Amino acid sequence: MEENRRFSDNNDGTVTDSRTGLIWAREDTWQKESRWVTWDEAKEYAQTFCTNRFAGRGDWRLPTIREAQSLYDDTQRNKDKYGNEIHLDPVFPEGPQATIWCDEGSSGNEGYTLDLRTGKVGVLFKSKCPRMAGRAVSGEWSPAS
Repeated sequence: MEENRRFSDNNDGTVTDSRTGLIWAREDTWQKESRWVTWDEAKEYAQTFCTNRFAGRGDWRLPTIREAQSLYDDTQRNKDKYGNEIHLDPVFPEGPQATIWCDEGSSGNEGYTLDLRTGKVGVLFKSKCPRMAGRAVSGEWSPAS
């Protein structure tokens, strides 16, 4: 059964999604740094992954809305930082923030978020809404046939 899993832990702080070809950071900003972030801080966080060549890769960024939505799976159960249920594959460790920033809406003052409890995309004021997290992603979407 393990061979059929969609997500696989690469044992280097990353998780590969066999359906999209994307590589995700196992932990979000809350898990790695115990802090919530604004959209700008989430962008900077992903940039540090590039600078540090995390897991040997230099193309880390925040996910697009579509990429972030690909993490949401209502058949999966995990727990957020408060112990509440979120729909994120359990290959990702328990304890992330339930809401993550997306890298669309970068012009203007509003940014998009994805709620892993509901799968809904929301819009928030980028610089004044710090109770979100950033989760870095690497690679390009290339759905498996």
